Amino acid sequence: MNAEWIKDAAKAGVFQLSADARELARAAAAAGMMVIYVDIHHAHDKEDFLDEVSRALRFPDKLSADWSAFAGGLKDLSWLSAKGWVVILEKCKHFCGGHGHEATEALDAMDAAAEHWRGQGKPFWTLIGGPEGWKSGWPDMPST
Repeated sequence: MNAEWIKDAAKAGVFQLSADARELARAAAAAGMMVIYVDIHHAHDKEDFLDEVSRALRFPDKLSADWSAFAGGLKDLSWLSAKGWVVILEKCKHFCGGHGHEATEALDAMDAAAEHWRGQGKPFWTLIGGPEGWKSGWPDMPST
């Protein structure tokens, strides 16, 4: 897999996962990036989502149910030293489909984090995974 684009902070943001996650993870790791998998299949509300993501990203403080704290944590990440980050949200159909407003808030915060890190020259990717054929409403990830 040619994934040179994964290192480009200018392209980073929130995208539908449209490639094999394992291959993508290998390419990202080879580029010195940290890959974080988050299974949100059991996220039934904002609190569940924040718990799953904060655990996976090893946030120093529990985020409770506060979008502002979540967004702030995504723009820090000093405890996760890397050349960039790839957050793969797995099994998103239930949360994104059943909790549209909360999913939009979460993904908007992650997109804002990508913009923040873009200014630091570090890519921050959020890739939304779901069953084959399911569309999140976000664009497919870049291929070049």
